[in-house]
Amino acid sequence: MSDLLCKDLPMDLASRPGPAAADRQGAGSPIPPARVADHDGAPISGHIIAELGLSMTDDGSGLRGDAEVTPEMCVPGTATLRTSVLATWADVLAGTVAAQTLDPRIPLTLDLEVQLHAGARAGDRVRAVTTAIKIGQTVLVYETRFLNETSGALVAVVHISFIASPNPQHVFAEGFPRVVNLNGRLALPLAERIGARIVAPGTAEVPRRPDGLNAAGAIQGGLVAVGAEEAAMSLADRPVVLESLTVRYLRPIMIGPARAVAEGHGSLAVIHTTDAGTGKLSIVTTARLADLTP
Repeated sequence: MSDLLCKDLPMDLASRPGPAAADRQGAGSPIPPARVADHDGAPISGHIIAELGLSMTDDGSGLRGDAEVTPEMCVPGTATLRTSVLATWADVLAGTVAAQTLDPRIPLTLDLEVQLHAGARAGDRVRAVTTAIKIGQTVLVYETRFLNETSGALVAVVHISFIASPNPQHVFAEGFPRVVNLNGRLALPLAERIGARIVAPGTAEVPRRPDGLNAAGAIQGGLVAVGAEEAAMSLADRPVVLESLTVRYLRPIMIGPARAVAEGHGSLAVIHTTDAGTGKLSIVTTARLADLTP
C-alpha cells in the first residue's frame, strides 16, 4: 500500500494504459520471475509481504491471485482469516494493475474498503480477481473479489483507489518491477511477525522495521492496517473479526512507531493512526466488529 503524503496534486496526472499483460507473456500464464517489489517499489525478498503466500496469474481478463489461508494469518484464538490480510492481498493485486497502467510512475493508495461476506478459514484456498472500475485522469479505481476456490462462495469484496505520485522522483527507473509469486509462509502469527503490540486496550503500535517498509521508507500500508485491526480487536473481551474495514491514507509514517488508537461505539470502531515520532495523524480507519466462535 502506498502511504505517501497526497496533497497539492497537479490536475493533469495522466493515467495511460500500459502494455497489455497478454502481449508481454500470454494470457493464462503465470507471471514470470522478475525483479520483484511491492507496488511502491520496496524490495520483496525478505519482506513481510512475501510471507503472505500470494501467487498471481494474468488470465487475460484481469489479474488473478491465489493463496492458502494459514493459521498464522487468522484472528488469534480462531481459524478465521484476518480482514487486514484480505486488504493487503487486494492492495498488492490492484496496486500491480495500477502500476502497469501508470508505469513508470508509482501509484499511491488513497483509500481502501473491505466488505466481508462469507469470510475464509484456515486451510481454505482463496482466489482473487482484480478488475478496473474507473481509469480517470487523476484517480484509478479497482475492485477485487475474493472467492473460496472449493465452494465458489464470495469471501469478500474490496474497492481501492490510487493516484500517481505527484513527486517526479517517484518513478520505476527500469520500468515497473512486477510482484511475482509471493508464496512464502509466515512462521509466526502475523501481529507477532510485524512486531505489533497492544499498549493498552484500544491502542496498538507497529514498529518501523526494515522488512516492513515501502519504497519511500515508510511503514507499508498493509502493515499499518494490521495495527488498526489490532487496536480495534483489543476493545473486545472475546474473539472478533472486522466485518468491514475502510482505510484512508493521509501521510506516510516515516519515523514510527505507528500508533493506532481505537474508539468503540458498540460494533463500530473509529481508529486514528499517528506517526508517534512526529505526532501527526497519518491514517483514519473505520471498522465494524462481529463476534467469532473460537
